[in-house]
Amino acid sequence: MSEPPRFGSWADVPSGLRPANDLRFAGLEPRGDPAAWLVLGDREVALYREADAVPRTPKAPRTRGSIDPSRSSDRPPGSAGTRASGVRRDVVVLPGTGSLRRGVVRADADPATTTDAARHWIRELLKDDFLVLDTETTGLGYGAEVIEIGLIGPDGRERLSSLVRPRAGHVPAAVTAIHGITMADLQGAPTFAEVYDALLDLARGRRVVAWNAPFDERMVRQSAATWGRRERLKGFECAMRAYALARGLRQGRAKLERAAAETGVLTAGRQSHRSSDDARLTLQVLMRVAGGR
Repeated sequence: MSEPPRFGSWADVPSGLRPANDLRFAGLEPRGDPAAWLVLGDREVALYREADAVPRTPKAPRTRGSIDPSRSSDRPPGSAGTRASGVRRDVVVLPGTGSLRRGVVRADADPATTTDAARHWIRELLKDDFLVLDTETTGLGYGAEVIEIGLIGPDGRERLSSLVRPRAGHVPAAVTAIHGITMADLQGAPTFAEVYDALLDLARGRRVVAWNAPFDERMVRQSAATWGRRERLKGFECAMRAYALARGLRQGRAKLERAAAETGVLTAGRQSHRSSDDARLTLQVLMRVAGGR
């Protein structure tokens, strides 16, 4: 049997290959041996086929506290993983481009150090050229499509905001109850294929941040694929991971509404679940955390 391919950067990794923690973050469990390896300096990340993954069995909720490096479930999703043999690595990469040069924390670091590194990553991000992306969709599964997309710049100004007409021609009532978008609202909207060119142009040369990056990245990719678009929007970075590390959350995740309430930026009482509003809320949360909130 031939050896799995090895890639030297995230940009070279084909669509559909993800680290185990990315899959688990999305509610999936990888199956089989690694399909490929991502080599980051002297570290290696095992990559698994998303198509082979199976739904995870939910675990009991866990309490807040510092990250426990002795338990694999506490590793930040998308961090440098382990070999198939189960040998743990001692480096986790904070949300970034996959480069070890941008925010590295040892897995056995004390919680204060981890928190400081996450805050540093956020502060460095806010100095950079980036966009905050958020999507609303027809659901959570692998047949779901984007039906609204918003992009916010570092200054909080809207760069792109559009409803998107899904190819399936249907929005389930259960998700309409969350974001309020119906199929009637989308009748005159552009398709994702028509919006995608503007999205790619705006994102070119910029970092793209989303609250739950694995989810939004998957939704963008599968919506593009639904319309036959092969160009990939690469390099999603996860604001939620940075927030969770900065606040010492054991699960490595938090709902945006809760984070906004905890940092005092949720002024309307509840999250609107509309793309531009949620992208702006993500930016405001990061700015508060960078300021020490």
